[in-house]
Amino acid sequence: MMDWANRALNALVAVAFVAAAIALGGTSPAQANPAGQDDLSAALENRPAHVATNWNGLAANGFDVVALIIKGEMVKGDRDFETIHDGATYRFTDEANRSLFLKDPDALAPQYGGYGAMGIRMGKKIRPERVPAWQVADEKLFFFVDDSTKDMWNEDAEANQRVAEAIWKKIRNVPISILMAPATN
Repeated sequence: MMDWANRALNALVAVAFVAAAIALGGTSPAQANPAGQDDLSAALENRPAHVATNWNGLAANGFDVVALIIKGEMVKGDRDFETIHDGATYRFTDEANRSLFLKDPDALAPQYGGYGAMGIRMGKKIRPERVPAWQVADEKLFFFVDDSTKDMWNEDAEANQRVAEAIWKKIRNVPISILMAPATN
């Protein structure tokens, strides 16, 4: 299915869930929260700007970043082995990986807070969805939105990394809503 079709389907499902919640709850989000802000909006606003997380603060889409770096394996972490670093929750497959992460979290956390590396290179914070494209280079973990942006990055990875590092220093703490790329078809 094309990417735009997936997005449209996801949007329709989300609207259906909101409509059902309002119908079953008897009140609109604005009535339930006088400030007009629902729980999801509050959660999104409270995410750290410098770490790509989902709505509940989970980094790296729940994948064990240590397993990615050390073993080259993309496996989901377990709730029983999680820790908070830099305002985001990281999950690991076992205590050994969590302990290794805690020894030097800045070295093992994804570069650019887990935002897509090529997006950072272009001055945008784009959070990889579901299963991100990724690679380890010089013992650093990089996420990408998809394989095509990973390929673009690797056309001149050294230069792209230099540019991305300079841009990241400027946009690290800028909220994602300001830097998000517009949706494409």
